Amino acid sequence: MKTAVDILIGLVLLVIALSFILVYANTHPPRYPLNIAPSAYQADYESVSFVTEDGFTLKGWLIKPPHAAPRSAGIIICHGLGANKSDFTDLAAFLAPRGYLVLTFDFRAHGESEGSRTSLGYHEQKDVKAALGYLTSRPEVDPKRIGIFGFSLGGSTAILTAAETGRFAAVVADSAFTTLRDQAREAITGFYHLPAFPFVNLSVLAYELYFQTRIKNIAPESVIGKISPTPVLIISGEGDEMIPAENGRRLFRAAQEPKELWVIPVGGHGGTVAAAGNEYGKKVGEFFDNYLKK
Repeated sequence: MKTAVDILIGLVLLVIALSFILVYANTHPPRYPLNIAPSAYQADYESVSFVTEDGFTLKGWLIKPPHAAPRSAGIIICHGLGANKSDFTDLAAFLAPRGYLVLTFDFRAHGESEGSRTSLGYHEQKDVKAALGYLTSRPEVDPKRIGIFGFSLGGSTAILTAAETGRFAAVVADSAFTTLRDQAREAITGFYHLPAFPFVNLSVLAYELYFQTRIKNIAPESVIGKISPTPVLIISGEGDEMIPAENGRRLFRAAQEPKELWVIPVGGHGGTVAAAGNEYGKKVGEFFDNYLKK
């Protein structure tokens, strides 16, 4: 009997430990080595840095249009988990010639920025606010015409920050999740092939203890309606198994007008740009043109 009890206790402890390990692993991604500077696209840029409200120095690139107006519109680009500011250098270099000052930066614990852990959308809102503060401090930028583009973690964070601040004039979110709890369930059952119970509940508990917040606060679906009347473009990949396209459809249903939904046939997470080809930059560029240009 004692042996059976010991085994049961051991299994319980193992499950709890594994849940905490999952949270730790997903909040400490390796630093992505890719470093494609805007100069690779013959774009004029400068390396910049700015500090978040909780003291982290973030690094970025400010890509400039060939012929900037005295007060140009600006766009902030937010990368996904485990990536860095290089991930959308091509998009930034495509948008700048349309007359935008484009700021692409590394989230905390990514690229060249400070920090050792990512909170999957909670503290990253401070990063976006710091980027917004930097961009609007530039004298050549019109602070009333700032757009934001985000992919995956960046897309979810863009929605959360836009809803809270009300300071963006246009929002594009590609492959954003609806809620962090739902995304945890998707990762645990789909990627790690573990049962939802008890791992989802234990992982949520581990996250909340680690970051001292409630996971319900990281739920773009519950706040996206507050973005209105700011226009929002939701992009999803139909073949995305990590953040299925239903996330995008739910976000679209929860959003208020003006809103657009673009579902792209893809083979996996992160494949929207490659699958859409030149149409991707054209679609995103025209969306920002419609709402950021006077």
